This record gives sequence, structure tokens and C-alpha cells, in this order.
Amino acid sequence: MLQKGIVRNRSVGIGVFTLMMLMVPGPSDPLYAKDLSLTVYGGRMTDGNYGKALSKNVEFVDAYILVVALAWTAGRYFDDALQLEVEVQIGKYFGEQDNFEFNLPVIGRWQRFPWNSAVATSFAFGLGLSYATEEPEVEKMTHDGITEQLLAYWVAEITLGPPESIWAVVLRLHHRSTAFGLFAETGGSNTFAAGLKFRF
Repeated sequence: MLQKGIVRNRSVGIGVFTLMMLMVPGPSDPLYAKDLSLTVYGGRMTDGNYGKALSKNVEFVDAYILVVALAWTAGRYFDDALQLEVEVQIGKYFGEQDNFEFNLPVIGRWQRFPWNSAVATSFAFGLGLSYATEEPEVEKMTHDGITEQLLAYWVAEITLGPPESIWAVVLRLHHRSTAFGLFAETGGSNTFAAGLKFRF
């Protein structure tokens, strides 16, 4: 009975929070009506899966990536609070891994936060495909010599910038994944990255 009460209270709390977020005034500046964005970012690879990458035990390797990504806004919902985007990425690795990488994620972006009048903020998460021009060396090194060129791809992103500006700072987790064995038995990689996003 106690557990059911806790679950019910938690569900009510989540519902109230969601309702409050929907009631926050949406972006009114024409900036949010722009259909295209260009993101340029660079990052450094870690040596483990995303669970380890997000822990205090994260370790980095001497491999780096530079990415140029162009995104198109395919849809807007809840008075522009939620955007659906399609992004095309071209990445080049340096260091212990030197292949090119092409990614095509579909991204959902939430951009309605109470503090947007001080710091324009968005949070995004996307899923798609990732193709490497050769089997990535660091992925083989960290997965017993086994990986695949074609894997799933997901991205988590936070943007922070001045209100009513065409640019924002980007923090990203750039992840190639086996998708729980759907694409490969083992493989994948994680990269922590930062860069700039421009809307136009």
C-alpha cells in the first residue's frame, strides 16, 4: 500500500511539473522560427561504454573528433517549445583514430525553460545511424578488436546562449552504439564534445 502511494505521488509530481513547464511562456523571438542550424563541435573519446563515460571513472584516449552538423526543423509543437529536427553530420577523427564518420539522427529538442529570459536553453536527444569509412581503431581497441562500420547513433545535447541571439554554446555526448546487439555484438564509442550552434 505504501509503495503504491509513493508511485502515485511521484506520478502526480511529474504531471504537475510537466503542466508547469507547458505554462511557461514560449519563445517569442523570431529566432525560434528559423528552420536551419549549423553546429560545429569538437571532442575527445573515452575508452568505455556510455555507463562508464557518465561515471566518475571515465578515462579518455588520444583520439579526437571535429564535426560539422546541419539540422533542419521538420516540425514544431506546443507553441514552439518542442522541435523535431533532422540532422546531417560529417565528422573527422584525429589521433589514434583517423577515419571519417557520417551520422543521420532525428532529434527532439525542448526549448521552454523558466530562465530563458536570462540564459536561452535547450535540451535535445536524437537517434539515428552512424557510418564510419573504416572500422574505427579505438572502437576495436576497447572492444576486443571487434566493431562494425555501420552502427546506431544517439546524441544528447544542451545549448546555452544569450537571449534572442543566433548563437549558443553546445555541450554534446556523441555516441555510436550497437543498439543492444541490433547492429553488432560489440563495438561503439563515446565522445564528450563542445562547440557552437548558429541558427539561420
